[in-house]
Amino acid sequence: MFKHSEQVIEDSSEASFYMSPNMIINACPSEIYSQDLVLFLDIDGTISEFNPNPEKSIISSEIIGLLKQLQTYLTLILVTGRSIIQAQNLIYPFKWNIAGSHGLELRYQSELKTLIQLNPERLQQLKDYIQTHARQLAQLRIEVKRYSVALHFREHPDMEQAAHTLALNCLSQFPEFELKPGKYVFELVPQGANKGSAIQQIMQQYHSPTAYPIFIGDDLTDEAGFQAINALKGCSIKVGSGVTAAQYRLENVSQVQAFLEIFLTSLKAQEQQLSEKSHVKTHRVIKSCEST
Repeated sequence: MFKHSEQVIEDSSEASFYMSPNMIINACPSEIYSQDLVLFLDIDGTISEFNPNPEKSIISSEIIGLLKQLQTYLTLILVTGRSIIQAQNLIYPFKWNIAGSHGLELRYQSELKTLIQLNPERLQQLKDYIQTHARQLAQLRIEVKRYSVALHFREHPDMEQAAHTLALNCLSQFPEFELKPGKYVFELVPQGANKGSAIQQIMQQYHSPTAYPIFIGDDLTDEAGFQAINALKGCSIKVGSGVTAAQYRLENVSQVQAFLEIFLTSLKAQEQQLSEKSHVKTHRVIKSCEST
């Protein structure tokens, strides 16, 4: 029997080691204060508490405020399994950068694009197939997204095996799609759509080789992102327990908020130090000119 990803995480023999936000920031190299700093953030389970119904999820006003302030010092990209439209509803009225649908679509600096090719006709056929075959599984919540379909069973964990069987049946009929297991969800997405690939493309196309990336996420679908960040020699942070490729670990959404607060304070302090050094240097130049 397929074992749900969250149960695998709980049963893992690898002990979780949560670090304080201060410890993580202090462990990061000095590049964390570079001029080209890029912060990638997952949404659900990272900056938004999980809700059985994703449509009822929110991002707190405190975190929204932090993200707004942080963008004075860095580039922010939300990297999520949600579609861009769904993610936008959570941050309204702001129109921030979003890599949506597990990295399939991207809105960057108001420009919209898809990052992989897809067949709209086959996607619609998949959606129709799932909705037809899920009628006998009323306890499953089927979420039809723009580029994917998610089978949620958080409200009814006993439906895990039924959801997994339906997902595998879909793959046998639609092999151009792949299965992404998450926390009480199985999602069918076009082959090649993953957060790691999206992060790599964004860094290559929009940022210099010296840019320093950070990614915070919590789920199995974020692991590809952690691997991409590690390859780029950035900072990868997992939220919650479980085996991970991430370098550091925060305990929950509250600790992510604390990390963002401390990080913002550090960036402000760094800017103040640079400003004071610049002022001292300018003052010395003026004094030198006066003495001559």
